[in-house]
Amino acid sequence: MSQTGWFRRQSEYNKKFCEWPHANRRDLSDWKVIPSFYSALHRVNYWFDTRTGRVPGNHTERNRRVRNELPQVRSEYGNLYVMSRRARYCDGFRIGDARRRLAARMSDRTELELPFP
Repeated sequence: MSQTGWFRRQSEYNKKFCEWPHANRRDLSDWKVIPSFYSALHRVNYWFDTRTGRVPGNHTERNRRVRNELPQVRSEYGNLYVMSRRARYCDGFRIGDARRRLAARMSDRTELELPFP
């Protein structure tokens, strides 16, 4: 069963949430990167669902398929994935404004290259 509607709503929700920590001037470094990544992830899932009807079941499969099938966002998605993992799993992770803006630009690039209809 297709989940394109859910993927689209979740991508847009995560994108909107990306602005919250910055607007509230809080040091929530991980939450400046994680929703950027998940906005891109749900957009990628949306693309796979609508184009192929097969959504990757895990990060490993998704990363492989992005590398092989989505060269236009390969670099941005891969970098967001790495930054998100560091934010979630590296103790004491902090991200400066420059890297937060870089994550936002990478997410924006994914949005530009994989637009919703």
